[in-house]
Amino acid sequence: MPQSKSPSLGRFELRSELGRGYHGRVYLAWDPQLERKVAIKLLLGAQGDDSAHGKLMVEARAVARLSHPNIIPLYEVGIYGKTPFLVFEYVEGVPLKREMQRRGALPEREAITLFMQVLDGMAVAHAQDVAHLDLSPNNLMFDLGQRVKVMDFGLARFASTPPALDGEERTHGTPRYMSPEHYRGALLDRRTDVFALGLIFFELLAGEPAAMGDGLSKVRRVILEGAFEWERLHRLGVSAPVIQVLRDALAIDPATRLQTAGDFAQALTEAVASQTQPASHDIAIQFLLRRLQRRPEFPAFSSSILEINRMTGDDSNANLRDLADVIQRDFSLSNRLMKIANSAFFDRGGSGVNTIVQALNLVGTRLIRLLCNGLLVFEKLQNGQQELQDALVSCFVAALMARNLGLRHRRDLAEEAFVCGLFNRLGRNLVIYYLPEEWSEIKTLQTGGVAPIQSEERVLGTRAAAVGAAVARSWKFPPAIVDSMAPVLSEPASAELDRAMQLRLIAQMANELCEAAYAGKEAPLEDADVIALRYRNTLNLSALGLGELFDGALLNFLELAPSLGVDTNASHFCQRALEFVKALREPEPAQDASADA
Repeated sequence: MPQSKSPSLGRFELRSELGRGYHGRVYLAWDPQLERKVAIKLLLGAQGDDSAHGKLMVEARAVARLSHPNIIPLYEVGIYGKTPFLVFEYVEGVPLKREMQRRGALPEREAITLFMQVLDGMAVAHAQDVAHLDLSPNNLMFDLGQRVKVMDFGLARFASTPPALDGEERTHGTPRYMSPEHYRGALLDRRTDVFALGLIFFELLAGEPAAMGDGLSKVRRVILEGAFEWERLHRLGVSAPVIQVLRDALAIDPATRLQTAGDFAQALTEAVASQTQPASHDIAIQFLLRRLQRRPEFPAFSSSILEINRMTGDDSNANLRDLADVIQRDFSLSNRLMKIANSAFFDRGGSGVNTIVQALNLVGTRLIRLLCNGLLVFEKLQNGQQELQDALVSCFVAALMARNLGLRHRRDLAEEAFVCGLFNRLGRNLVIYYLPEEWSEIKTLQTGGVAPIQSEERVLGTRAAAVGAAVARSWKFPPAIVDSMAPVLSEPASAELDRAMQLRLIAQMANELCEAAYAGKEAPLEDADVIALRYRNTLNLSALGLGELFDGALLNFLELAPSLGVDTNASHFCQRALEFVKALREPEPAQDASADA
């Protein structure tokens, strides 16, 4: 009896089905012309007209040019009837998904070593403008030599020439490994691949998918909200820098996400390097700085501050007119600067200031520099969440309080104390604004009893204050302001209170008192007592004395608030601060001793 002939696809003899999915079926086939096994994928959802097939051919040729040990090469593409098919190298092995299920959560270094193979392959594709758009552990092959290879570029296309989005384009993909833009029907490009790569890396580290949940609606919600279980990674011992890279890969907004697989690989390499010197935070800080610099708005924001600081530095030859021109480029900055220069806050008197040049002459270049720095940061960051707005108002009140303290103790410290107080919590405010997920995790740890510094180091790999000082240094802030950001854990003896230490302590104390006011605890006088005791060598003030200083600073701020664009009635900090002052003025009456007799 004659043996039945194997089905064929053109010259290829189909031997067996290897798998099937939403987009098509994959077969093991034999190429008699070249006498080799191949894998053939039929793109069942890609039937179309000649123009669609022509576009497919163009993009397939781009994929066919990809050559890397971690990419399964595409040999050719054809049309069978109206159905396109792709011919790939046949690689013996198992899908990475099956290997992940077998092995569970991998140790960090092992997961990175394996995952970097995927990134290396995809970096080549991205460098040639090719986006995969269907990455998942099922489209990664773990071969017999334990090498991971990217396969199935069936949906790939040029990232720089996106098509008009139709319903098919928007919904294709493996739901648990799709990006937010998949679900929103937005543009798909290389950043879409980065998100899928992040989901795969998360699963390698956690031993379970990042988007957990039964049913498409739950998976969709997790991805759209970024509601991933980061604490699981901490419990498994994944380091803070690696988790930070993963957060950048899984950013909901593509604009703030790592942009390519090459960026992902570089960031991961830097994260590993940041752990090679555990006794030093320098590398961790530089790593965090690079993360901030990747945020779209950060470089432009920084350049404005940097330009003003360069023009007002001790070695600058810029004249007042040049500086005024720079300030006037930012209408909001110049407007607020004029209002503050004309306020009673600086005790300038006179008939008022009408131009920036007059303000420079009257207030002084050095003070204008400090004010501009403060106003730029205040205006930029106050557009964030309510918590950040309150934190910035708290810092401004602390700055006014620090200035009043400077006037009381050493008049020549007043203006510098103001700016030191304003920027003492710069690192924390930058983390709240640019790294909100990390800040939320830090707060959760603190709520669970972890000390503030330890919680910051666990999540960031360093202290928020160190990040603030590094950013301020890059902005060319005066050394005294940069140095004042370093926390003083215990007050030194009176003999050691030089100018720099006085500035640090005044700035730190003022911010601590403002934070105590914002916390709204039941015994504000006790909080003020503790702070007064901690800074007795510097200030020699009672709790009530601190309360009076705070009250005066709060009144100063309420006068300046309109110039800063702050609605004090809507400010949680202002409302709690007023309650704090009231409680300090009217402490609980002491209990009658005779009643206990």
